[in-house]
Amino acid sequence: MTRKRAPLVDLSILRRQAEAQLIAGRKKHLDVTASPDEMQRIIHELAVYQIELEMQQDELLQTRLELEESLDCYTELYDFAPLGYLTLDREGVIRKVNLSGSKLIGIDRSHLIGDRLGGFILAEDLPGYNAMLERVFSSRDHASCEVILQRDGTSSSFDPFISGTTDVLHSRTVRIDAVVSNDGQECRAVISDISMQKQVERENKALMERLIQARRTKSIDQPGGESTGNFNHQLLDKVIHSRIRFAALSYLYVVEQACFVEIKKQVRTTDGNLSVHMRMLELAEYISCDKDVQSRKPQTIYRITPKGHDAFMQYKECLMAFLGT
Repeated sequence: MTRKRAPLVDLSILRRQAEAQLIAGRKKHLDVTASPDEMQRIIHELAVYQIELEMQQDELLQTRLELEESLDCYTELYDFAPLGYLTLDREGVIRKVNLSGSKLIGIDRSHLIGDRLGGFILAEDLPGYNAMLERVFSSRDHASCEVILQRDGTSSSFDPFISGTTDVLHSRTVRIDAVVSNDGQECRAVISDISMQKQVERENKALMERLIQARRTKSIDQPGGESTGNFNHQLLDKVIHSRIRFAALSYLYVVEQACFVEIKKQVRTTDGNLSVHMRMLELAEYISCDKDVQSRKPQTIYRITPKGHDAFMQYKECLMAFLGT
């Protein structure tokens, strides 16, 4: 939004300063007793010079307005960026921070300026943060670390299978990416919230551990400590063991009958490719094919046969045996 700005200095003050300089340097100027022609020339030169100054003043005001609009745009981009931006000195003191950064830390921006970022980091993560800060200023290269930001000075334990309300309220896991400034006295840091990513990783890890434990328990319960799963791939039905044929037969197993266009939409393949695979299922007597007319348009209707139903169930049981479920 364009806003009208006041000049940097009041024009009346500039005029008084100019008049004072004129009086102080009057001896250097031409004598006022010059000829009329000379006076006309001087007046003309002064008028042209005045217009030039006014034009320069307009250009300066326009340039100033553009610069201030650019500054407003930069400020909005900086403050309302989705990531937290901070400027830190060599001691880790916060010199600048945007609104997203203050919101992520959970402290008002006015209270963050001049405070140490390390004071908001969990004690266990401080060594990693300090090492990153030292590495940034010593090597002048990009460095990063992952830490937990405390809120209200409180940390909490986390169970991935219990609601993480307390964790969300009092701490956040963040990634800090930092790079040193050109003068080497400050570093620019970007803070991104990775709490949800870490939560998903913990849940996946815990789930995997439980699955492994369950598999081990099941294996121990089997006679002789061996699993009864059969991993002979020859038991798989080669007619069904194809992506398109398996998808088409699975769909017919659920809906019992469907037209060619409907199956093609579900399987997501071409007409020619689907026709070949449906023909193979038909030759194996897993499906039947009938011609029909619907809305005055010829339709090819496919149905799963009892033989196809049994073959699909056997294929499914074979896969479950492979997976040990």
